[in-house]
Amino acid sequence: MTKPVSKYTVIILVCLLTVLNLGATNFRAENRCEYWVAPSPIGDDSNSGAYDSPWATLSHANKNIPDNNCVVWFMPGVYSGSTRLNRRFETKTFFQSVVPYQAILQNNGAAVLISGAKNITLEGFDIRHSGPDATPLLVAIDGSEHGWSEYVTLRNNIIHDSYNNDLLKVYNLSRFITIENNLFFNQGPTEEHMDVNSVTDVVIQDNIFFNDYEDSGRKNDSQSKQFIVIKDSNGDEDGLVGSQRVTVRRNIFLNWEGQDDETFIQVGLDGKPYHEAIDIHIESNLLIGNSSNRVGAAFGVRGAKDVYFVNNTVTGDLPSKSYAAWVTSTEQNPRNQNIFFYNNVWSDPTGTMGKGLKDSSNEFSDGDPTKTENLVLDNNLYWNGWVFIPNGDLLSPRKDDEHRIVANPLLATDQENVILPYWDGSAFPSGNITIRDEFIRLVNEYGQIRIFSVAKNMANPAFAPQEDILGQPRQGLPDLGAYEHPVEFDFFFSLFLK
Repeated sequence: MTKPVSKYTVIILVCLLTVLNLGATNFRAENRCEYWVAPSPIGDDSNSGAYDSPWATLSHANKNIPDNNCVVWFMPGVYSGSTRLNRRFETKTFFQSVVPYQAILQNNGAAVLISGAKNITLEGFDIRHSGPDATPLLVAIDGSEHGWSEYVTLRNNIIHDSYNNDLLKVYNLSRFITIENNLFFNQGPTEEHMDVNSVTDVVIQDNIFFNDYEDSGRKNDSQSKQFIVIKDSNGDEDGLVGSQRVTVRRNIFLNWEGQDDETFIQVGLDGKPYHEAIDIHIESNLLIGNSSNRVGAAFGVRGAKDVYFVNNTVTGDLPSKSYAAWVTSTEQNPRNQNIFFYNNVWSDPTGTMGKGLKDSSNEFSDGDPTKTENLVLDNNLYWNGWVFIPNGDLLSPRKDDEHRIVANPLLATDQENVILPYWDGSAFPSGNITIRDEFIRLVNEYGQIRIFSVAKNMANPAFAPQEDILGQPRQGLPDLGAYEHPVEFDFFFSLFLK
């Protein structure tokens, strides 16, 4: 559970609210539609919702604001209970914490249920379960009898410590969903950070996913599952077969504390008699193997079609069953089709690529190649700390990657000393106070290739995404992996060499 807010934080918040109050008149004049919410007893749902007469709950605000591009501001404090948002706005509507992460939505079960809603953005909240006896789920997005949940955005939230089930489930009849710039940590036992299930057109970008149960006062029993799973569990019951057009880009994954036969990112899972995921793009992500907990593989596929794992960086020891990928089909799955690995960096500086804690041999990949049609490994960089790059049951770099590069990418090699981005209620251990600053810190420390790296300018541009992990454009000859050196930086460096 998040640590209590210190007295110094309270003083800072009081000062900040004073400043907000001094500027409130001008601010309100510039916004035609804005409302305010504050914890009880300052907030009361019988109030007008004005700055000096705030409401008390998210639920009341959702039901009572006009459909007119409104912003609802939430003052710092704890908002307990469950809220269902099912209103279909025709204009973009924002529910936002005044001070990022200081408006806390908590419940002994689902804190936020977005069901059949439209044009809603939830931004800047700390969302959590209130204790270990919670009922399932923390945040969920799905459709209803009124229609799809669509054009929904979760931005810049800290979503953490589900004691029962997933942190976030995006499922049946959800489309045009954006999950960006959030921090996720500590899901319930045997569950995921995100279950993306029977949906279309979902973008998951610029987030940090990690686990650190002990700092939340919880036991790390290595029972959790994937950070993200993309699948379809219910066939055509909702009129859609297979999750479609899902993009996972520019995210950071680290500090695995899950089961030893799971993966960081899993596409397809349940052994259904259809492709559970179609047209899936996993690109420009940073996967850091800093934990001593064993994982099945960095990436997994079971019963999926048209999957692109492109320009990602997997770095660190990552004790595992297989370092890179586990691609297979189970139970009633049809054969996988069109699974592509292009322009990635796979770097284990310890020389133990694909070796578990007790295993005697290394392995690059696992799975049955006969269960996939058109499986491609091409133009990737491999580094195993001056040790031979291992083969794999599924794919072997020296046999299957005609354009392979075997060389040190010049990434940081001290993954064991990663400062985790754990939120303590007022700041991160690094001293940063925003998720974005933590994101940039981790990328610069563990994802940035050095200027002399052989990964520079070596990506196949036909498959490279337009942006790198920091949103920098990939121009000219793009770099391998998640990080792209800016063109202007390369220009000045070339002048220096001359």
